[in-house]
Amino acid sequence: MLLFFICTGAGVFAQGCVAVRAMGGINPLSATGYTLPKGHFQIGTNYRYFHSFRHYVGTEEQTQRQHTGGGFDANGNEKGNAVNIYSHAIDLSISYGISDRFQVNLVIPYVHNERSQVLATKKDPATGQTLEGTRYSVYAQGLADIRMSANYWVFDPATHQNGNLMVGLGVKLNTGSHSKTDDAIALDPTTKQVITQNQTMDQAIQPGDGGIGISVEMQGFKQIYKRIYAFGTGYYLFNPRESNGTFKSAPTVVKDANGNVLGTLTGYNVYASPDQYFVRAGFMTAVGKNRNVTLSAAGRFEGIPAYDAFGGQVAYRRPGYVVAVEPGVSYRNGKHSVSLFVPFNLVRNRIQSAADKANQNLQNSVITDESQKVHVQGDAAFADYSINVSYYYRIGKS
Repeated sequence: MLLFFICTGAGVFAQGCVAVRAMGGINPLSATGYTLPKGHFQIGTNYRYFHSFRHYVGTEEQTQRQHTGGGFDANGNEKGNAVNIYSHAIDLSISYGISDRFQVNLVIPYVHNERSQVLATKKDPATGQTLEGTRYSVYAQGLADIRMSANYWVFDPATHQNGNLMVGLGVKLNTGSHSKTDDAIALDPTTKQVITQNQTMDQAIQPGDGGIGISVEMQGFKQIYKRIYAFGTGYYLFNPRESNGTFKSAPTVVKDANGNVLGTLTGYNVYASPDQYFVRAGFMTAVGKNRNVTLSAAGRFEGIPAYDAFGGQVAYRRPGYVVAVEPGVSYRNGKHSVSLFVPFNLVRNRIQSAADKANQNLQNSVITDESQKVHVQGDAAFADYSINVSYYYRIGKS
């Protein structure tokens, strides 16, 4: 049966500023079968949490963000200015078996996200060093992007108990808000005093991305020795919409080394509706007398690309990926199933975005000395790990 929706939570990110959505998984070791039989329902919920705080440019961590740039405390110790994101996501799901090989799924996600950041309220005019900084939090919560999908087993499950392949096609709706606002502090440009303003929240904590997407998915498993199975999952979300229209900032004015204006990057000051991808593969085995406990170990690769497969590219995104190792455990008792998966990030990479490359190309267009050409690449915050807890219940005759 389709047992777990265990991926990366609804609405937010490969454990950080890089946006990735959720998908499903299978358990071929279930004593009741790995398919959802005709006429059966399965309902469930998945909770996911992560805290991102480590800033990366490429694969290089910006460790100074943890202890510099945030001003000084009462004891004269310098504080960090790293952006911290605390994300809580709950998925409610229902699946129905149209036949023993074909099923449909609906996932309704809700998110509650916090972004903690520092406003530099006083700087040294000579060095630009932040002398005083105020850390504050803003929030975005609500219904995220609802997902509907259909899955089909390529081979007849009745004759393929030790291995099979499932293919899926789905649609992601734009039900989650991509323009949530909250009260944030800012500096008055005239008085330089701290004021409160209602602002549109960063893309990293918005419940939705504003696009209607089409997802494709493949999942498979194969028995390799007695109770040991290999499994794999692949998923890609095509989000053709170029931008959701939400304003990020004023267009970037690009200047040369002498301060001469080279041009303005229009279009990159609104948020993108990016594609997303996910790959997971590993091994699982059933333990215990009744084989009700399943242990798994997997590798994960997930993120968003710098450019979409379809649609325009002139919009702002933080592209990148993480590579993680994921231990997991699940327990089945009759029609009840619970699971826990905790992926730990080993590699974090904030790759160059389309906006980075446009800025870089504009600057380098007036530089003739190859050794003097610049490289432009933004940063993103990533987590060390995430926590995924699921519960599912099957409705139907055994």
